[in-house]
Amino acid sequence: PEVALASRCGPHLRAALQGTTAYQELLFPGGSMDAVLPVYQDAVVANFYNGVVLAAVEAVVAGLEDGRQLCVLEVGAGTGGTAAMVLPALQNACAQYLFTDVSEVFLLQAQQRFAEYA
Repeated sequence: PEVALASRCGPHLRAALQGTTAYQELLFPGGSMDAVLPVYQDAVVANFYNGVVLAAVEAVVAGLEDGRQLCVLEVGAGTGGTAAMVLPALQNACAQYLFTDVSEVFLLQAQQRFAEYA
């Protein structure tokens, strides 16, 4: 997925850096996250690091005292690749999961994508 994204965006790098092409449109054509989701969620590196985060979360959940629940803050959650791995492990162990990002687009898409965990 990284090669496909770089192949599509690379030829436009100069224009994006000069501000003559909107980088958002290169990464998210038509507002879609389809081009970047595989990079943040399915790529080898993303899977490795999301798996590390998941293992840490599972260890914390396993160590919770009966009746205790977590409040989780994810800063810079972006496309939701980490949240997609972690949220299923937090079911019944999380009182609140706060998904944050500077992009309102990411927040709106996350609200729809992760509605089942609300």
